[in-house]
Amino acid sequence: MQLLGWVTAAAFAPPKAALEHDLVSGTLQAALAEMAKAHDLPIPDLPQMPLSELQAVYTSLFVSNPAGLPCPPYVGMALDERLFGEGFDRLLELYREVGLETSPDWRDLPDHLAAVGEAIALLDTKPAQARTLALDYLYPWLKRYTPILREADSTSFYSAIALFLSQALEVVQSETTAPQLS
Repeated sequence: MQLLGWVTAAAFAPPKAALEHDLVSGTLQAALAEMAKAHDLPIPDLPQMPLSELQAVYTSLFVSNPAGLPCPPYVGMALDERLFGEGFDRLLELYREVGLETSPDWRDLPDHLAAVGEAIALLDTKPAQARTLALDYLYPWLKRYTPILREADSTSFYSAIALFLSQALEVVQSETTAPQLS
């Protein structure tokens, strides 16, 4: 779960120098390859492009778009179709239960995909809670918005990562719900 969380946080935070470093160094691609091997999935092929292009696409997909925002980056939108709904409240309660709080430097809502990804990664010593966070909060967002990303993402960068994360969580969910043999 930790790697899934870090990939989510890295990929869905506003693209800056850290993402550019992860792309140029191959760190993100290596993380995807490791996850693919662990979940028996094909490795997604991320397109190579300048950071400025990723920033423009990120803005049009997740921040501001004159035609309407195709993919709000908040899990509450997938759970409740609005900000600050019941899903948001349950997420904050889960954060409190596991001892997580939003950094004062964070300038967005705590249900932003990058924040949820980071929370999943930070819960590496609490795998059940990390799994709950991934399956009950991240996965619903991915199920709802991956098809939209496949249509709206002109670079295929975000849609490839979203599809891969969704597939990985399908594997996790099937392992979680599979009957245990004694």
